[in-house]
Amino acid sequence: MNLPRPLSHSSITLYNECPQKFKFKYVDKIPEKPKHFFSYGQSVHLALEFFYGAKEPKAPSLEDLLKHFREIWVKTGYRDENHEAELFEEGRQLLARFHDKHAKSYHVPFSVEYGFTFEHEGIPLTGKVDRIDKLPDGRLSILDYKTGKKLAAGRLDLDAQLTMYQFACESQLGAEVGELIFYHLPTLKEHRTVRRGAPLVKELTTRIVATAEGITKERFDPKPTENACRWCDYKPLCPIYKDQYAGMPAVAAKASGEPELAALVDAYGDALAKAAAAKAEADAAAAALSASLKKKNYVRAFGERFEVSSSPAVKWEFPDKKKVLDLLKTAGLYEKVLAPSAPLVNKLVEDKALDADLRARLTELGERVESTDLKLKGL
Repeated sequence: MNLPRPLSHSSITLYNECPQKFKFKYVDKIPEKPKHFFSYGQSVHLALEFFYGAKEPKAPSLEDLLKHFREIWVKTGYRDENHEAELFEEGRQLLARFHDKHAKSYHVPFSVEYGFTFEHEGIPLTGKVDRIDKLPDGRLSILDYKTGKKLAAGRLDLDAQLTMYQFACESQLGAEVGELIFYHLPTLKEHRTVRRGAPLVKELTTRIVATAEGITKERFDPKPTENACRWCDYKPLCPIYKDQYAGMPAVAAKASGEPELAALVDAYGDALAKAAAAKAEADAAAAALSASLKKKNYVRAFGERFEVSSSPAVKWEFPDKKKVLDLLKTAGLYEKVLAPSAPLVNKLVEDKALDADLRARLTELGERVESTDLKLKGL
């Protein structure tokens, strides 16, 4: 389906609130002004990703957490330096309270910042779940952090974002979701609810299809409301309000008239193009080098400036992940691969102790891809 980008909860919400604003942002690609609440929220989320990103059952120290917070702090969108300093300190205090509450009972989550990309009825969907934990009964607990001052009453039981996360995780991970949580960070309070029933999931999928249809048919009529339009960055461009801004400079979709910005845009584009060309050149050199080493039966070689070593690498590619998970469930091996990454399935297929019949059935579902891992170092 010809969409300007995969649909996410936020882009679906934006289209349904105002199709014209969706067009400005995702079709015309006109950037909005940075907002302090987005920068603050992103900074806190990145800090908590660091906190739960450890692979050991031990929490990072408070000192390391706050150091990381300072390093990743997003500095855009604040009114002035005092406003930024005020929110930075607020974030530090929030993280200190969070660390005090959770460090002693620390656990390694099932997944942190789980990114998903899949299709529903040919419609590409994407998103990222803040945290997934595994419940004692094997089901999943989905947690979404909220940094806003208040959490609207009744939102938890109907929120489409949590429904999207449940739909994505059950579709991609093959495990049932047991509970959904909004973690309100200012109060350090978890608001829990049970998994979404079929009617809410159906409502979501219907909305996904309707949104994709509206976008592909270029239905971008504005939906003006007093509150939304008051703060909209695109108001000077909007056909509803453009007469109010006659004679005033509009928000520029291009950097014309701003040579410094234009130079930065071009520099960034040139750098990306060079990086892409360099990667293509490196991939071609790696393929030629791997073929030459294999032909000569060498595992190590030297140039004038570099040394390379090679080792065989095998991976399996499974186009139908659900069939693989169903088969592993039947064989009682589901727990070994229940994770959002393919390497565990690859390891299982290559395990010599795996039942031969199960191996044969798994290999029918996938394709064995052999390659060579190269390790390069300077001389």
